[in-house]
Amino acid sequence: MKKLLALFCGLTLLGCQAGKNQTNIELIQDMMDQINVKTQDWDPDSEDYSTVLTPPDGTVSRNRPPYKYDLDPKAAEKNLKNPLAEDYGVETLKLGKMKYEIYCMVCHGEQGAGNGTVAEKMTVKPPTLLSQKVRKHNDGRIYHIITNGQGVMGQYASQIHDEKSRWAIVNYVRTLQKQAN
Repeated sequence: MKKLLALFCGLTLLGCQAGKNQTNIELIQDMMDQINVKTQDWDPDSEDYSTVLTPPDGTVSRNRPPYKYDLDPKAAEKNLKNPLAEDYGVETLKLGKMKYEIYCMVCHGEQGAGNGTVAEKMTVKPPTLLSQKVRKHNDGRIYHIITNGQGVMGQYASQIHDEKSRWAIVNYVRTLQKQAN
């Protein structure tokens, strides 16, 4: 009985390694090659071959409310009011600076001059945040641009989830503009 058990264990161990230049024998199928969908892969079973699926109409996120001004920048500029407009305290500016350095500085530069580390490689250069044009934007417009993007700048709503953080970035940009005078 012991010899039979030893023979079985030995054959099992040999079966797991088929040799130096051969594939392993899979005891459980599809463990090595799983059927899954990559983010930007194509799906032969869908009509347009796309795997990027849009949520159904009326879908509401559980974790955050939908952004009301998604396709209406003029309404965003008119209706969005900065709840941190008077808060230029240490905590708010620290949060704004931290988020700015993570998400904005690579394009807009440390001081907001549009000379970030990747800006020189971009075909369309990022605008300076210190220009009169940007200074004339109200806080709601800047918040909307952070949330939804503008021109070649993508939206950052999916990276900067917290609205307070986006408003803190707006305050930090205002601080950079004041320092540039």
